Amino acid sequence: MARNRAEEELQELHVLRVGEVFEPFAPWRRNEQGKQVYIKLSRGDEVSYLYVGSQLSVRAELQQALMRLVNDGWTVEGEVVVQFDGRSEPGTDPYVYREPLMLELGKSLLALVDPQNGSPLVAKVEQIREEVAREVGVVIPPLRISDNLQMEHQYLLRIKDAPVAVGEVFLDRMMVLGNLEILGQLEGWTTQDPVHRLPAKWVLGDLKEKAEGLGCPVLGPLAVMVAHLKGLILGACPELLGLQESYDLIHRLRSSHPVVVEEFLNDRRLLRRIRKVLQSLLEQRVAIRDLVTILEICGDHVDLLDNVEEVTERCRVALARQICASVVDREGNLRVLALGPLAEQSIRHSVHSGKAWGHDQIEQLERAVRKAREEHDHPPVLITDPPTRRHVQRWMQNIFPDLTVLSTDELVAGFKVEVAAMVELPAS
Repeated sequence: MARNRAEEELQELHVLRVGEVFEPFAPWRRNEQGKQVYIKLSRGDEVSYLYVGSQLSVRAELQQALMRLVNDGWTVEGEVVVQFDGRSEPGTDPYVYREPLMLELGKSLLALVDPQNGSPLVAKVEQIREEVAREVGVVIPPLRISDNLQMEHQYLLRIKDAPVAVGEVFLDRMMVLGNLEILGQLEGWTTQDPVHRLPAKWVLGDLKEKAEGLGCPVLGPLAVMVAHLKGLILGACPELLGLQESYDLIHRLRSSHPVVVEEFLNDRRLLRRIRKVLQSLLEQRVAIRDLVTILEICGDHVDLLDNVEEVTERCRVALARQICASVVDREGNLRVLALGPLAEQSIRHSVHSGKAWGHDQIEQLERAVRKAREEHDHPPVLITDPPTRRHVQRWMQNIFPDLTVLSTDELVAGFKVEVAAMVELPAS
């Protein structure tokens, strides 16, 4: 029988060793849906798990139990979450399961998940999942939140148990964005906006009106964290889209588009290739919401699916209107930089000759793009000829993650293109 919160607070703490089954807490015995939280402990070759309930909370009795165990020689390894649907079979080992997405909070940030404060971060995390699904077409797994008492104002995002990024926010301050000259008029702690790496300052709340009067955007600490987490998760979508997730996405279309999806659902070899195409599109920040179009293009060119780059380019052309719509300005115009003829010619020559561009040439192009963007208020798009787009994309995507590289084939009618500048290599 499920326990309510009051009963859970009073329950006795139990330490379970691997291989033991404690009947009240075995999901296949309880036949119910939910989750359980354990703290993993080790002592020499022994491994045990301390059951703490359905939520990890830093209660006094839990702290005392951990202190006793540590005094007995046990080492705290971390938190393990077991989620179950009531259909698990006997013999299932729930202790090897790890959340694909884990957010660890420092001590001063635990107020963000305190039910007495309304747990504001929990609602925001669900909002991130909804926005990611709506924007790119990928349903990400739930984001598990736990405490990390070794940190103070920091938070740590883990993806598949590997640390991805650390951020820092202060709940009693506001983040002000602006140029260094304006920020110099405000008293606070100098920092960087974690999303765009722009200059920023943490200021006390009573300076908010002054900062806004100077024309500076002002963000609360929760808004800063949420924007950072969303950006990180968007960047991790290709990694989070596994084979099962790809199957589930495609399977959703089975009732409405059976002719489109059946061959991919029934052939695991094709499914693996489709997954690579979807991951390639996501790596280039192309949404896969229009999955029907993507699958139709892949079906039309099924003999090319081993060539992921070629099929990706064909999918991009089919999704061109969607891609262009994602980078227009408020007036509906495309402000772009255009790759110059010398650069185009040099890249095409390297492609045809089979001799890749050297590191020095890529750095020259990087400097030219950076200079043009800084001089023209950071246009979000770089236009190239079709044969060179994929190469420029590969070189620029890590350096300028906010820059979309389009080929001229991806420019569709209905969008006014404004070329801000030409990006050219220095004449040799």
